[in-house]
Amino acid sequence: MQHVLIRDIGGITADIIWQVHAGECPEHGWFQAEIVSRPPREIFPVTRPFGAARRIVIDGREFFAFSTTFNDLPGEERRKPHDPFEPKYWQIRPLSRA
Repeated sequence: MQHVLIRDIGGITADIIWQVHAGECPEHGWFQAEIVSRPPREIFPVTRPFGAARRIVIDGREFFAFSTTFNDLPGEERRKPHDPFEPKYWQIRPLSRA
């Protein structure tokens, strides 16, 4: 990613600070993720930083969001404190061929 941007969007729920992280892939355009005191659950292709969602077509399938590996953790593990910048949790879950 290049041109990485982070924007605080304030304490929306119970004084938890929310952030939006955006970055540009030179080949595939802009992506962003919402961070709520934990690693992101989904990464969205967007039209511009902090913009509207856009679709990406991969092997003839449309995607508007990509699940991260953080979703694959068992519930007990997800509820523990995590470093929201830990790179292993930002990895995209392999796309299923459903």
